[in-house]
Amino acid sequence: LGVTINRESVQEVRETIRSNVSILGSQILPLSEKFRYAVSMIKKRFNKSEGIYVPNFKVVIQHFCFPCSGRPLIIELGKGLGLSERDIEPALMTLHRFGNQSSSSLWYELAYLETKEKVHKGDKIWQLGMGTGLKCDSIILQCIRPIVGEHEKGPWADCIHRYPILALD
Repeated sequence: LGVTINRESVQEVRETIRSNVSILGSQILPLSEKFRYAVSMIKKRFNKSEGIYVPNFKVVIQHFCFPCSGRPLIIELGKGLGLSERDIEPALMTLHRFGNQSSSSLWYELAYLETKEKVHKGDKIWQLGMGTGLKCDSIILQCIRPIVGEHEKGPWADCIHRYPILALD
C-alpha cells in the first residue's frame, strides 16, 4: 500500500489551495486589494498576456504557518503569495527540525514564532492546513496579549539559538 503523487495530483492540490486562498482573501483583504485583483482579472479577459495581480496578504497578516509537507511546497506557496524568506522561515525551520508532522507542524511553527519573540499583541497569524484527500483549511489567530517567557519553554527552547539555519539545500 502506498501513495502515488503525479502531475494531476499536484494540480489538484494547487487548485484546492487556490480555492481556499480566494475565499479567505474575499473575507479578510481590504477593499483596495480586492479592487486591484478585480481590475487585473478584467485586464486579463481582454489581454491574455496580462498577469493577474496577487493580493498582498501582508497588509492584514503578520505571520504565516504553512503545511510542512516538503520544502518545494513551502517555497512554492511563499512564491505564489509573494512572501519573503522571513515569512516562510517558520515552516522551513519546523520541517528541518521535526520533519513532516502533518497538522501538528502548524503548532510547531507557531511555537517557533513565539520562541523567537516575533509575535506581538495585535498580530495576526494565518495557519493554512491540508488534510487527507483534497482538504484545505485556514484559520486566522490574533495575539490578544504580550507573549512573555516563551523562549525559555516549549519545543524550541533548547535549540532556538541555532535557528534560522541559512543553508538548507
